Amino acid sequence: MVSIKQMRSSNASLAAKAPGMVALFIGATSGTGMGSLKQLARHANAPKVYIVGRSQRSAAPLLAELQSLNPKGTFVFLETEISLVRNVDKICHEISSKEKQMDLIVMSTGYLTFAGRQETDEGIDTLAALSYYIRLRAVHDLLPLLHASPSPRVVAILAGGNESAIDLTDLENHKNQSLIASAVTSTTQTTLAFEVLAQAHPGIAFAHVYPGFVNTGQLRRFMQTAPGLWAWPAWVTQMTLVPLVSLFAQTPESFGEKLLFMATSARFPPAEGMGEGEGFVVAMPKGVAVAKSSVEEGGKGNGVYRLNNAGESAPDSPVLADYRKQGAGKTVWESTQGVWERALKQAK
Repeated sequence: MVSIKQMRSSNASLAAKAPGMVALFIGATSGTGMGSLKQLARHANAPKVYIVGRSQRSAAPLLAELQSLNPKGTFVFLETEISLVRNVDKICHEISSKEKQMDLIVMSTGYLTFAGRQETDEGIDTLAALSYYIRLRAVHDLLPLLHASPSPRVVAILAGGNESAIDLTDLENHKNQSLIASAVTSTTQTTLAFEVLAQAHPGIAFAHVYPGFVNTGQLRRFMQTAPGLWAWPAWVTQMTLVPLVSLFAQTPESFGEKLLFMATSARFPPAEGMGEGEGFVVAMPKGVAVAKSSVEEGGKGNGVYRLNNAGESAPDSPVLADYRKQGAGKTVWESTQGVWERALKQAK
């Protein structure tokens, strides 16, 4: 297991790398994404970071802090309603018109609510859009720039290692519209989609990270959405249990230290290409081995990592093993493309 001291040392080594890392953070105006973004700003050598969010005005204090952390860095805020596929396309087109490569994508969009299924105007469940569909769309759109990077990395902060059985005939959860069903489906789809992408693009490393409990305020906001008869027990929970549990939670900044290590350490290589310490990736700490990929055959990993909040690979899941035999990754990816296509037609 890699110690936090080793992670911090690895992160500090980013300053010795060449300037100009290009990164995209989707969902970094609060929570785990923001904590990770601040750590990148603190350690990277003059990075250029695109930050996607809903309100540039609200993000102004964050942008000022980032510039203070890294005066040589460039921090570009792209204001949009990111739950829409068409807006992801516009953002990625704008980035592609300005950049020659993309070195790192970190995605952490999402929220919790008691409100039930609420669809975007493109006909996608908003929870699923934020936790899966728009994330994978951004990766899809930026594949040419990722290929141009010497050390491309894609990181999804969600629930890697917690994949469960899903209904492959109802991946949009029309039959079961619960919050849990949406979360489980997005989690399992993310890993399966990453495995499909890694097979087609073996020079890119993919990490699906479970952050554990981070005190982002999201649990408190979730309790505030409880309707009707649930409002009173939710209020009691908000006033009692939430503060107690928060005492044992990570801060966004402390998790960000770990996430930056997962995003930039040679411990998590792609299936092919990049040597240790190339590009914007830091050589592994002494005595640390390459992490276990989600699939390994003949001693070779597939470049996809299902990681817990300590940066350790989760044990393989019987569910995923069965899905691989069934070719479920292809089913998920074809369904995902179909949802995108329908959403874009509906938006016209």
